[in-house]
Amino acid sequence: MVEPVTWHPSADRATIEALVAEQDRRLVPLTTWLADAGVEAVGSSRTLQVLTPAYSRITYPLELMLRDSGARWVVREGRERFRDGLTGVRMYWTGTRFAPDLDAPVPDVGALRPGSGDLELQVTTVHPPSSSLQLGGVAEVAMRKLSDSDPTGWGISEPVAHPWSPRELTAFCRDRAPASSQVLVLGNGVLGQIHVERTKSGVQERVRLTGPPAGVVDAAVIESLAEALAGSARSVLVAASPGRLDGTRSAEVTMPALPYAVLVGRSVVAQRGVAHAEQVPISRYRILDGACWCHLDTGPERPYELLTAVCSHFGIIP
Repeated sequence: MVEPVTWHPSADRATIEALVAEQDRRLVPLTTWLADAGVEAVGSSRTLQVLTPAYSRITYPLELMLRDSGARWVVREGRERFRDGLTGVRMYWTGTRFAPDLDAPVPDVGALRPGSGDLELQVTTVHPPSSSLQLGGVAEVAMRKLSDSDPTGWGISEPVAHPWSPRELTAFCRDRAPASSQVLVLGNGVLGQIHVERTKSGVQERVRLTGPPAGVVDAAVIESLAEALAGSARSVLVAASPGRLDGTRSAEVTMPALPYAVLVGRSVVAQRGVAHAEQVPISRYRILDGACWCHLDTGPERPYELLTAVCSHFGIIP
């Protein structure tokens, strides 16, 4: 049964399984309405499904929300023809939701061009609990290295509503604790998300950024970034995302992000010692301030295989 949704401005259809939000626009951001619809869907045990034309692009914050919450980007390719905007898998309307067509052929993935797409950065840091803790420092370091400038703003939806302020960002997250917080961060050609949550070992801050284009970032910049984060980060993953450019993703089917390098933090290295870290099964690595910086772009193995080998060596989840 399909019900018209009048109580939420972003949802065009509601069923017992899904909230469907139709977005007929070239660029679909994570608006306040879509963010609220995502929360409503999770709270009512339904799936948010964002339906767009094939020419639409989605922003990185919306892409993260879709992936993290189990929501879907559904692309309309013609009358009663649909597919998943992130994976290309054919989909069909069941009467209560869009579902994958398991009998459809596997979609073809375009040829991989090394260095294509945006640079992608993921940094996880665990801070000791403290009343003087200030968040946002990792994002500042990363953006200064990647764009030569500080973040310009933050908020909970697009467009971001607040000028950059680590103090205000920290106060926002502290007011929401012990619940987790997700905020967006914007810079010069770089944007992404900061996720903050309390754990048994402290306050975990996970920063995910995209941009600038991977092909224009000098290798020395990446090395400098690793050196700057080695003393504090639990993990750092640098990759190139061929499906994303200028912070937005098209519905074209592409390879997933291609790992370039990974840093295993010194807190992880210390569990088994530096001698164990020096036995990491790759040909190019460095010990940086007690952390292990591993390049995944060398040798005959694929970067995904090398990443798995590194994570297995240190007993961590990629």
